[in-house]
This record gives sequence, structure tokens and C-alpha cells, in this order.
Amino acid sequence: MPLILSGCVYTGSGKVLRLWAPTRCQMENLDKNLEDLLVRVDEFVGMLDMIRNDTSQVVNEKVPQIYSKAAEMRKLYQKIDLLEAFVKTVGSNVAQMEEQVTQAETNLGTFPNPLKKIFQNFSSSPLFSPSKAASPRTQPTRYEPPTVFRTEDYFPST
Repeated sequence: MPLILSGCVYTGSGKVLRLWAPTRCQMENLDKNLEDLLVRVDEFVGMLDMIRNDTSQVVNEKVPQIYSKAAEMRKLYQKIDLLEAFVKTVGSNVAQMEEQVTQAETNLGTFPNPLKKIFQNFSSSPLFSPSKAASPRTQPTRYEPPTVFRTEDYFPST
């Protein structure tokens, strides 16, 4: 067991250790450093409290808001899907109509002059044709409009 006498520590192995007695200047520096350290610890604790409060705010306020926005977005995505289906249907109907217009133009011709019909009637008349066994006039097929989309099916009025 060490023995302390007059500022020195005597150990059992014969070694003498001198105790350190701080000066007034050293004490002031130590106090200043401890004050700085305490200020930094207080700042750190304040920062931890801010982080804890921000985390609580995010968990309690922002997460439910994000969840509700996600539900709204799902509804919007469903509307977009319906709109895409509508556009696809309209495109299909337009392509079908174009095909029928092209077929009608092929069958009836696209001569802009109304006299063409008169000339066609004269040329098919038995008076102007050399043989009576001319091919019989084909009756134009009856026009059947395609089934088109109903906007109400894609955009309910609710």
C-alpha cells in the first residue's frame, strides 16, 4: 500500500512519485476547458432532442400524409389505365372506319365530279353497250356501321 507524505507517494518498490499540484493558471485553463466541454455536450443533447422531435413528427404526421397520397395515386393510376384502354379502343375504331372508307372508295371510286355517275350509267346502259350479255350490275352491299365505343363505358358520369 503506498504511503503519502509531503506531496510524494512512496511505493513499496522504493519508487517515489511526486504528486502534481496544479497552479492557478492551470486550474483556470481546466475550468475553461470543462465549460467548453459542457457547452458542447449541451449542444449535442439539444441536437439529439431536435432529431428525436423531427423523427416523431415524421412518423406521426408525414407518414400518414404519404400513405393518403399513395392511396390517391392508386386511384389516379386506375384512371390512367382506363384512359389508356379508351385510347386503344378509339384507335381500333378509327382504324376500322379508315378501312371501311378505303373499301368504299375502292368500290365506288373517288371521282369528285358528279358527272361521273352519269357517265357510269350511260356506259352500263344497253343502248351504248355492244352486247346485251353485259355483266349484270352489282348491287352495292349495304353499309353496316361498325360498333363504336361508348364514352359512358369509360367515363361514368358519377
